[in-house]
Amino acid sequence: MLNPDIRTGARLAALAALGGLLVLLAPLAGPAAAGTGLEELGVVRNDTLLVERDLVIAAALRHNEMLAAGGEVRAAADAEALGAWRGFLPRVSLGAYRLRTDDALYGFGFKLNQRRATMADFAAPPAGNTLNEPGIGENNILQVRVQQPVFNAGMALYGKKAADAMAGAARHEHARAAETVRFHAVQAYEGLVLAKAYETVLLAALASADAHVAQAQAMVDNEMATEADLLQAKVHRDGLRQRLIEVRHQAATAGEHILLLTAADTPLPLAPAATPADDRAHGSDGAGNAAARADVLAAREQAAAAAHMAKVARGAMLPHLNLQAEKNWFHRDELFGDEADSWTFGIYATWDVFSGLEDVGALRQARARSRAAAHVADFAQRQAGLELDQARREAGAAAERLAVAADAVVSARESLRIVDEMYREGLASMVDLLDVQAMATQAEGDLVRARHDLRVSEARTIYAGAIDPAADREDRE
Repeated sequence: MLNPDIRTGARLAALAALGGLLVLLAPLAGPAAAGTGLEELGVVRNDTLLVERDLVIAAALRHNEMLAAGGEVRAAADAEALGAWRGFLPRVSLGAYRLRTDDALYGFGFKLNQRRATMADFAAPPAGNTLNEPGIGENNILQVRVQQPVFNAGMALYGKKAADAMAGAARHEHARAAETVRFHAVQAYEGLVLAKAYETVLLAALASADAHVAQAQAMVDNEMATEADLLQAKVHRDGLRQRLIEVRHQAATAGEHILLLTAADTPLPLAPAATPADDRAHGSDGAGNAAARADVLAAREQAAAAAHMAKVARGAMLPHLNLQAEKNWFHRDELFGDEADSWTFGIYATWDVFSGLEDVGALRQARARSRAAAHVADFAQRQAGLELDQARREAGAAAERLAVAADAVVSARESLRIVDEMYREGLASMVDLLDVQAMATQAEGDLVRARHDLRVSEARTIYAGAIDPAADREDRE
């Protein structure tokens, strides 16, 4: 008799847990496939790999190991959904058996199977004792069995629906994992851009600091300034050198994150490809829809699957009806012989009327899990909406900070020019000059940071709002 596999729920729950874990681990994932070519990231120039943002994203999506693993989890869920047809389709099995025994019961059964039992087999001692002492007997059986589910109180139907829902959830989770990998690729690239831009700012500041040291040295030599002015200029320059060391380390770290995400392996340092110096963001102005986010859709599918599994548990408490047909061929000596044959057809109506409250407990457990999954889905949608609102506010604030930072740079540069001329004429002290220089460097750094924040915040808006960046790019163009 064929009964639906009630272990489906456990296997689906395991797939869901693994899929959720992959979504969490995708941002930290390592390489998915060895052999990522450097040309997939950019071009090599002057012993430096110049990477492009779109190429970094594409390479991460192609080669991320955990994303590939998520694809296999999705394939496993699809296979589980395919296997759930077992509750509707017949099961056909073939068997070939060779049995040897001196057991009296089996030995007499072999003779009956082979249609060779005679009255002599019933002879009592002293005429004979073959019934009690049959000796060694052999039976060769060739068997064909067909089992067909007929009615299992919805267990097959809702088990199939649960498997389909979990397959849908796995697809959505894999899509969300891809979105997560994309977002972290953007973060890694923009981190590299930020570090390299800071490096440029500090190199320019160091050039000015060197000029100030030289100027202070000349004025000390001409007894127009004190030794303290020269020492202050050198301290300021050394502070910039320390910051430059830190920024270059940050650039190397950002490059390593890019290599980790994209599975590239190169000893070359990474730098962003040259792009026009503008403040245009790469993000999206689209409204987005948190309810359409892949992780929210996955939670909805998981809730639907849990609801179907509750109905499967209910079906286990109701009557079942199944069919089985069997055909056997028997032979005394040959495994595939045809000395005799038989057939069997059975209709099985079963009903576990009382199972020690196990079925009642299973039903209550399944319903509780269904309610829990529904609550999780509701919370996931509300959380997604909150994240989208926060991402929008961050993007708006970043745009405002960028405008302010750009104005501050203009003012700082002009202030530095004026104070530098005043110092040359002896109308300002070295302390005044270095203070203005530090403020100018800070303003340049703030502008770099503001550009970075704007682009990352708009990438976060895309990530939080289920926005298609490719479609948005077409709209902008």
